[in-house]
Amino acid sequence: MSARHRLTAGLFATFAVLLLADAGKSAVPEPEKIARAIAKANAVSGRAEPMILDVRLRIDGGETSAEGELAVHPSGLARLELRNRWGFVERHLLQSDVYQASRDGEMLTDPHPFLPPLFLLQAGSGEALSAALASFGVAEQQVVLGRIGVHDCYVFGGRLIGRFPEEDHLLPSLWVDIVSYDPVRIVRADGVEYRLGPIRVYGGIRFPSWIEIHTPRGLRARLEIARASVAQAPAALFQPTWLTSDAPASPE
Repeated sequence: MSARHRLTAGLFATFAVLLLADAGKSAVPEPEKIARAIAKANAVSGRAEPMILDVRLRIDGGETSAEGELAVHPSGLARLELRNRWGFVERHLLQSDVYQASRDGEMLTDPHPFLPPLFLLQAGSGEALSAALASFGVAEQQVVLGRIGVHDCYVFGGRLIGRFPEEDHLLPSLWVDIVSYDPVRIVRADGVEYRLGPIRVYGGIRFPSWIEIHTPRGLRARLEIARASVAQAPAALFQPTWLTSDAPASPE
């Protein structure tokens, strides 16, 4: 091949790469636009208010091992009380990215991450969603395309990091379906993954029917949502003192 032909081929290849890069960028709307669409979907779905969920916990596909209530507030707060069939009570509290838990009033140093950051499903505006994502460690200005199961998704925060396959791990991220803007997956900074099941309607509220919990240590659990309703759940109910108190007030 002559020098002229090599130069022409090189320029063509460079031009093709640039076209593909531009096409990839144009395939993904601006993060602010996607965030606004998600917030609108949250509002239309009726979940942009403080809520309480009746839940059942299953471990590794087994029978129900605990039942309880999960309260979640759009400001970035969530709490979960689980009554185990063996008699003990666990309480989990999430304040943005600060996770704490107790068992029978005693603080746990390494709790299972049974409480997902469901407040990411409640943002009532694009700005509120961006702030919630940032507080949870998600790079809210980075959006890429991804796929999980049957869902083509917008992924806030990016997908993978690692130079080699054995080093790959998921980045902190929120995955939403590109058509419905329904949530599909949430990933924490430590690699804990929450996979959200099909949407179900609970008294006019559209909410995932279950949440699967996958941890890097191999834990597989599922929170099944039996009921969802708007609740009187002021931020004052989500205080660390609740973890060790004897008789917490239940949001209703």
